[in-house]
This record gives sequence, C-alpha cells and structure tokens, in this order.
Amino acid sequence: MGSASSAWCESPDAPQTGGFSFLFDTVGSPMSGAACCRPTATSVGCRSLGDEIGAGAEAPYEEEINPRNLQSSRLETRLQVAQHCQESTPGSPSSPSTWASPGGSASSTKPSSPFSSLWRWSFWRPVLMMVLMASTIVLSAFLQGWLDERIRQDEGRFGEGSGTPSLQSVLRYGSIPVVAAIIGYGTNVIALQMMFYPLEFVGFFPNARIGCGLDLPLFGWQGVIPMKAQEMAEISVDMMTQKLIKVEEVFSRLDPKDVAREVSPLLPRLISDVVNDAGRRHCPKLWEYLPLSVRQQLEDRVLEESSQLVVNFFIDLQKHISEVLDLKGCTVSRFTKNRQLLNDMFLTCGREEFVFIRNSGFYLGFFFGLLQMVVWLFVKDWWILPVCGVFVGYFTNVVALKVIFAPINPKRMCSGLTIQGLFLKRQAQVSALYSQMVAEKVLHASVLIDSLLEGPLRGKLNQIVDRHVAKAMEDVGSYYKPIFLLSVGADTWVDFRRGVCIEFRDKLPALMHHITAFAQVEMQLGPTLQERMEKLPPHEFERLLHAVFEQDEIKLILVGAILGAIVGLLQAIVQTPEQLGFSF
Repeated sequence: MGSASSAWCESPDAPQTGGFSFLFDTVGSPMSGAACCRPTATSVGCRSLGDEIGAGAEAPYEEEINPRNLQSSRLETRLQVAQHCQESTPGSPSSPSTWASPGGSASSTKPSSPFSSLWRWSFWRPVLMMVLMASTIVLSAFLQGWLDERIRQDEGRFGEGSGTPSLQSVLRYGSIPVVAAIIGYGTNVIALQMMFYPLEFVGFFPNARIGCGLDLPLFGWQGVIPMKAQEMAEISVDMMTQKLIKVEEVFSRLDPKDVAREVSPLLPRLISDVVNDAGRRHCPKLWEYLPLSVRQQLEDRVLEESSQLVVNFFIDLQKHISEVLDLKGCTVSRFTKNRQLLNDMFLTCGREEFVFIRNSGFYLGFFFGLLQMVVWLFVKDWWILPVCGVFVGYFTNVVALKVIFAPINPKRMCSGLTIQGLFLKRQAQVSALYSQMVAEKVLHASVLIDSLLEGPLRGKLNQIVDRHVAKAMEDVGSYYKPIFLLSVGADTWVDFRRGVCIEFRDKLPALMHHITAFAQVEMQLGPTLQERMEKLPPHEFERLLHAVFEQDEIKLILVGAILGAIVGLLQAIVQTPEQLGFSF
C-alpha cells in the first residue's frame, strides 16, 4: 500500500465482482440498464480543508501580518500542492477517471466502446427481468380459463369449451407478482426514508412509546437514526478510538516549534494588548505612573520570550491532551446538535447498500409474488393477500440486510464464484468515504480547537495556560519585578502577573483559531483513518460500522412488514371486496 498521503489524494477502486450483487442492480432504478454510478472524485478524491476552516472567533490581529512572511509559510506550500492535486487533468492519479487499488496503486479507467455494455450482466439483468414479467403476464391471461376448464372437467362437462386468454385473468392473477414487486420496492423505499427522517419528532405525546424493546413513538414519528443519535455517536467514537486512532497520536503530529512559527505574526500585537490590558485593569495606579519607556521595554522582553512560551505550552498540552479534550463528548455533541450530519455519514458510506436494499425489494418482491399467485389460484381467502404482504415486506429487508453484511469473509462456492457481503467488498471505498467525513465534518481541526477552548474540560486547559504564562513572567520579570516590589509591594506584582494570565487566556482563541488550517494539514487525521480502516480484518471492519445501527435493524424490517400488510389489505379489498363487506 502507498503512503497515507498519496492514498488520500486518490479515489478507491470500484467494487469487486462476485458475491450476491450479480442478482440485483446496486444503483439506478430496478429496471434501468444504465451503468452503475460511483462516488465522484470530489467525494473521495483530493480533499479540501473542509467547510469549517477558520470557524470560531476571528483573530483580531490579522491586519498586522506581513504578507511576505505568509508566502514563505509551510502551510501555504502545502495548500498549493493540494490545489494542484485538485486541478490535475483527467487521467492523472488524482483525477475522477482514476481509482486507487487496495494496494495503493492507481489504474486509469479506459474508455469503453459503445457496445461494451451489451456484454455486461448489469445490462441483461433488467432485460431478462422484463422478459420474465411479460411472460408471467401472458401466462396469467390463460389461468382463469384453465381453472374454468378444470371445474367443468370435475363436474363432468367435457367439450364445453377450452381455456381462452382474458384481461380479467391478467388483472386477477398477473397483477399479483407485479403488485408484490411494487410492495417490495415501495416498502423498502419508505422504510429507508423513515430510518433517516424526520430529524425531529413529528406528532403528539413524544414520550408515549411502543414497548417490547422497540422504543418507537406511539403517536408520531422521528427517524430512527436521528432518534438514536447520541447512542450511535457514543458507539462510533468508542469503536474508532479503540481500533483506529488515539487523540494523543493526532496532536503529537503538531510540532510545537512549527506552531510557534505559524502564530509569530500575531504575537507583537497580542503581547502588547496582553501587557497593557493587564496593567490598566489589574494594577492601574502603578501603570499610570510607570514611564512609557519602561512599559515598552517590558513588552519587548515579553515578546522575546513569547515564542518559547508557545512552544512550552504546546509541549505540555500534548502531554495532557486526553485530560483537556473530551473527544467522546465532542463527537456526541457534534452529532446531537446536527443530526443531519449523522444521516450524512450513513447515507454517504452506505449509499450503494441502501440502493441495493431498495432495488432488491423489487426483484425479491416479484419472485415472492409468483409464489403468492400460485397460492391465490387455489385459496382465495381475503387474508392471504395481507399475510403475503407482510411476508414480502419482511423478508425482502431480511434478505437484503443479510446479503449486505454476510458472509463476513470471502467464501468460494463450488461453481468457483466468490461471495462476500456487499458492504465488506467495498472496504477500500467505504474507508475513504468514512475517513473523509470524519476528518472534514466531525473531527475537523476547528471542531477540536473549539472543544478545547469551550468544552467541559477547559478549566484544566486554563491551568496549563496560567502555569506557563506565570513562569514566563517570572523569567522575564527579574529586572522589572523590584520596581513593583519597592513601589507598591508584592501584592501588586502578583496582581499584575495574574492579570497577564487572565488577558492571555482571553487572547488564546485568536492564536488557536489562527492555526486551524495548519493543524488540519499536519494532524493527517483523514489519511491515517483511511489507511488503518483499509488494513482492518473483515470482521473488525464489519463491527466498526455495523455495530452502530445493528440493534435498530429490526425496526427497518418491521416497518417494511407493516407497510406490506397495509398494501396487501388494500389489494384484498380490490380482489375480494365481497368477503370484506364492500361493494363497488
């Protein structure tokens, strides 16, 4: 496998062949022979620094930055490389026409001939399905006549006519597998929609719930994923920190000396404000009579030591990062405040699997409908149709979910065909999509910095800041401290030092937000996650994402079964209204 950085600028390979996916379209409509859609380069190719770079308070010291200093910044060089990667021409390793292989190498997609699609199973599958449906409808036209002929033969009336095709026979029998296919497709579409939306509860009495372990609203609805956002976020971050990455490792990649260089253009103005505000607010009498030359010398001395102060502060921060950054709380808060973000995680990473669930409902529903049609030939009780609707709605989802995640490890069949869960076959693609979403939307550098500054553990961060600022003041104040002690006493010096700590704390967000883009590049969270996810054994990869929503799969299945029962009942009203007391 190539380096993490190179893998991050390349798109993953298209899904492997084999497995159960040959039975159904994975993308597109069930009857469409169009080529499968794949994630674009903008979703899995060269990454931008995210929509949230620079989020938070704007640094008030930007106007004094020397442009020539920024031109020589390491960050600008990295951004230029990233921009060049995004603007690369088609056919280059980062262009949309190229996919990264599981081993990290890239192979360009060759242009296909106009007739190449004729040799693909994805072309012939819907064609054969249409032929089968047409044949079923034609055959069903003779079923009523065949039944009438059997009845006449049982009654001993031979030669009184033969079975002839009729439209009534098509509507009575041929419509059953077609309606079953629509039920399978429609219930899966609606069930998937209900898994994700609405984001907030819609209805009445939100605390009234269905028991039996389902925990579903009784008089309204909220998407299952948004409803379980907190639990799913907790499981997700636990799995990620246990299997993939540690927060200490991520922050250790920030070289304190590089951080000091990045913030150096801000320091002159910031130190001046800190020293003067501390003097005016915390020891105003002394500061008013202190000569301007002495004030300036004090500022200059503090400025000289400010870079080392930043270096020492970041070294200490890295040692205690797990004590000042609540990564789990940060992630959970991110998902609960923006429930659509959790939806996007699932919809992006599992896009092809969700399309497979939707389309497989049509195919499986049709085949189940053929069995239902045979049963209906001999048993015409009204309850047959809703029962079959439950069967279709339930088992289309069960089969689809089973095919997505099982078998976990590739299995070679007697025919030479290798089968594996559809989601597991896309490990390289999912790894790229998941790591991109986490790095740019969930744990972007701006989010981590905001959590440091505003999170529940910010008190411990302030202790680290105060410790290093106070030490720096003692180091640079050896000449000026006697002035304070002789003029107004030791208490004034303590007040001034405490004031510098407080004012520096107030200015810390400006420094931290200034390094957001730099930190996003240096931490390499996305490439690291992608590389390690790709190397996970299949059973660990399956657990990493499947465990998040596994306990709620039954809700998707039951929603499909309930919707199937409703549609089956409507079908029974149309087929046998007299048995239900209706007359049309």
